[in-house]
Amino acid sequence: MPAAAPGGAGAPSLTIVSNGHGEDVIGAAVARELALLAPGLGIRAFPLVDDGSSYHALGVERLGPCRVMPSGGFTMHSLAYLLADLRAGFASMTVRQIAGLARLRSDVLLIVGDIYAQALAAPSHARFRAVLQPLVSAYHLSGGGAPSPNRFFMERISYPERALMRRLADVVYARDEATASWLRARGVTRALSLGNPMVDRADGTPLTELPPGPAVALLPGTRSYATLALDRMAEAMMRLSGVTGLVAWSGGRLPDLAGWREDVVEPRPAGLTRALRRGESRLWLLEGRFADVLASAQLAVGTAGTANEQAAAVALPVVSFALPPHYTAAFLANQRRLLGEALIVTAGGAGAVASTVRGLLEDAELRARCGRAGAARMGAAGGSRRIAEDLLRRAGLLPAATGRPAGAATP
Repeated sequence: MPAAAPGGAGAPSLTIVSNGHGEDVIGAAVARELALLAPGLGIRAFPLVDDGSSYHALGVERLGPCRVMPSGGFTMHSLAYLLADLRAGFASMTVRQIAGLARLRSDVLLIVGDIYAQALAAPSHARFRAVLQPLVSAYHLSGGGAPSPNRFFMERISYPERALMRRLADVVYARDEATASWLRARGVTRALSLGNPMVDRADGTPLTELPPGPAVALLPGTRSYATLALDRMAEAMMRLSGVTGLVAWSGGRLPDLAGWREDVVEPRPAGLTRALRRGESRLWLLEGRFADVLASAQLAVGTAGTANEQAAAVALPVVSFALPPHYTAAFLANQRRLLGEALIVTAGGAGAVASTVRGLLEDAELRARCGRAGAARMGAAGGSRRIAEDLLRRAGLLPAATGRPAGAATP
């Protein structure tokens, strides 16, 4: 596909502001569709939290200062993370980001994120402004109980956020119809649901080279605790004879896993960076095959945000466990409200994880029920394309639609 780079002189511009790794992935998915639908469009990105590598892979110009902080984007999840980020220059970087966004001028502005991104981008100048809120769902309100103060804005579309949407957004894309309806009932009349772009990257092809026996997708995430999470998952896999753990590794130095020896795999599938064996248990570390890992597995073990949700989207039960202070019980409780029965939270010990996985592998009916719950909560694929098309039409950059895109609600 053509690179999503800025167009020529006089070409309309579209800038994506996003605040996190998952949001960058979603923003890049929509950017890919925008570039295909409007090749002359000048697409730029202003990542606020991560380094914007998802945009770099598309050839999208990145604006503003950004770098990965010690918290990996979890600044407000704990006091320790907040202090670590402040020592690393978070405050000064945020001030420079605010100044850069205040100077920003773009024909179209797409904000992918929650109130943080929306507030920072409020001073930006744009003819047409859209918000894609991929994080918070009306499902988060289920289960009762109020979130802790530091998590309130992460788990609720609060009144201040709704006020920003009403005042500044020409259209708001919610992650599901339940959330769009909830927003419209509270005055965000331009809210609609066209699908969840998070689902679009989860459809893969099963690996044909797998050893006999069941396979489990291992999703340690992309943040600094990924190696610690994988250590725990590997300990659990040692207790699951005949099972292959497929690790969706996101890059960086490959971890050393004590007690595992290198295994010979022939033919060697693309993306397999390491093949390990311990007794009758196997671990494959694969890069660039995330969707294929999901397509090859009967269930997933995950300590991630976006990846856990993507696994649930393709009807995989997801077993998870807390890793405080990095991946907290409060985060898991919030994700459980979102994914419902699809997410099975267990104690953090390797034995408990292995026992839960074994029980799911032995109970096809339970796996199917959990899988159906996740797929229903996450919705169907195709959201990136529908959002891109709807956005361009509303902004006057595509011919007027003869009819509303599938799944659209009346704005």
